[in-house]
Amino acid sequence: MRNPLRTITGWFTNLHIRGKLLISYFILIFLPLALMTSFSYKNVSRDYEKQILHSADLSFDQAYTFLSYKVNTLIKASDVIYFNADVQTMLTRDKQAFGDDYVQQNIDRRKLESFLNSFQNAEDVYRASLYVPGWLMYAGQNFNFFDMDAFSQTGSYRALLASKDKVSWLPEHAITNNNSNLDPVPVISLLRKIRNSEQTTEIIGIIELNILKELIEDILRKANITNDGAVYLQNANGAIVSCSNMDNFRRINPNPALTQDAQTNGPTWRNAAIGGSDYVIKTRAVENTDWTMVTAIPMTEILTQSIRIRDLMLVLMLVCGLISYGLAYLIAGATVKRILLLKKKMRLVQEGVLNVEAQSASRDEIGELTDSFNHMVKRIRLLVEEQYQNGKEIKNLELKALQAQINPHFLYNTLEMINWKAIDNGVPDIAVISQSLAKFYKLSLNKGRDIVSIEDEINHIRAYVQIQNLRFDNKIKLDVQIDPALYGRDVLKLILQPLVENAIIHGILEARDGKEGTIAITGYPEMGEIVLTVADDGVGMPSEQAERLLANGIAGEEVQGYGVRNVDHRIKLCYGQEYGLAYRSSPGNGTSVEIRIPDRFR
Repeated sequence: MRNPLRTITGWFTNLHIRGKLLISYFILIFLPLALMTSFSYKNVSRDYEKQILHSADLSFDQAYTFLSYKVNTLIKASDVIYFNADVQTMLTRDKQAFGDDYVQQNIDRRKLESFLNSFQNAEDVYRASLYVPGWLMYAGQNFNFFDMDAFSQTGSYRALLASKDKVSWLPEHAITNNNSNLDPVPVISLLRKIRNSEQTTEIIGIIELNILKELIEDILRKANITNDGAVYLQNANGAIVSCSNMDNFRRINPNPALTQDAQTNGPTWRNAAIGGSDYVIKTRAVENTDWTMVTAIPMTEILTQSIRIRDLMLVLMLVCGLISYGLAYLIAGATVKRILLLKKKMRLVQEGVLNVEAQSASRDEIGELTDSFNHMVKRIRLLVEEQYQNGKEIKNLELKALQAQINPHFLYNTLEMINWKAIDNGVPDIAVISQSLAKFYKLSLNKGRDIVSIEDEINHIRAYVQIQNLRFDNKIKLDVQIDPALYGRDVLKLILQPLVENAIIHGILEARDGKEGTIAITGYPEMGEIVLTVADDGVGMPSEQAERLLANGIAGEEVQGYGVRNVDHRIKLCYGQEYGLAYRSSPGNGTSVEIRIPDRFR
């Protein structure tokens, strides 16, 4: 009796190549495709869940950062108001001495209004207000000023007194619109007690800083990456401060106790059953508030997407399998012919003919082999051409290298000659200029090295400012406050000079009308990084314009922004995308540029 395996092998061997290909396609397409689809579905489903949670993590952390920034901005603004000497003076005036002095009270009111309005902006502080003693004539204004005596009868005041925290937060409430023609706006408010600096047990006033509720809601909406989930803020009393989608929140109806372990478990994902449905929950307490930020994502939404992926992969498997099997019958007849054609092209390449290309419109194994052959021939042709061009360019590069060595020496020698000529002819200013210029270029070139020490970079700036002071009659004062321990750290060269040049040309010289200006350069280490700051007291600019300097720029800002963007781009290329420049500026208050780089030793 014949061996069945040998029988099947003999039968397959005697089949025409078309039959062999059809059977091989069935085995090599359908079975592996089915296994691959099953395996891929499990991995894709698991990876999709991780991707959703990762995306939610990024959005959550970004929203938390933005929210913390808003909170800290309000707290910093309250610090400025709290420690303002005029505020202390005006709120501690004696009632008997100033109760009938309406002229002085009006002066105080106007001065305080101007001071409070200076904090007002659309992005952070919508309005700054003070609760003042009720005997003051402007205590009932109810815009920038409120009657503290009346407020002391409210529960909010009693809660403020009972709180041991630096600030307290009022839940959502409506205040008068800054534009009196529009409806009141909902805000969330910070309250802070102002104590008498002479007698700290005495509360002389209360600071109220308002932020638009819609700004907080917008941050939370951006953090919510799902259709049916919700991101919300909950205070210590279980009340909802703000929410990304109230309809979703009401449908989920989460238990306020979800936030109780926010501090214990930290900002990690965990599963939770809410109302008979499964969710993944993440919570994190917001610093300097009694708020907890919570995000809830329904598991059904994650699983729904996984099921869609599974169905789509099954459909693709069937379609691809059937189409491939159907086309296999048509392709089999042309297989041998295509192989022989490809063999002919290969022999031409062996004979040294590189200008050949095998035509193929299919994507099967022979098609891939044909494409690989075409790619290989093109690559060989390019390598031959590249080798030829490299041979021509070697001499040019050697020539340029010699020139690069000669030019700096020629420049230094020329400047040294100018220096001695100026001394011989009694022109010390020219001698100073030539010496400063020589030092400037020597530090700029730095023997071709791109990395220098912070000390060399600062010396480079000193030389540059010295040259500019000779040009502008000593109108620029340079103040360097850098920890000497940082002088030996590595830094990318020529990152300070464009910023200092912008500070002089577009900041100080435009603002001073002949007066002196100051450029302050500071530096300090911070958590494995070095932070350098270049600040001027020039005209400043709107914050929107400052942000555009690091973007593409527009016609009026192209010259000023090109060098800045170049510095930012070089830093990111050298150290990574997390490093670079950050601008802070406002009209009339100068400009500050922060440079953040990794802390590295020479």
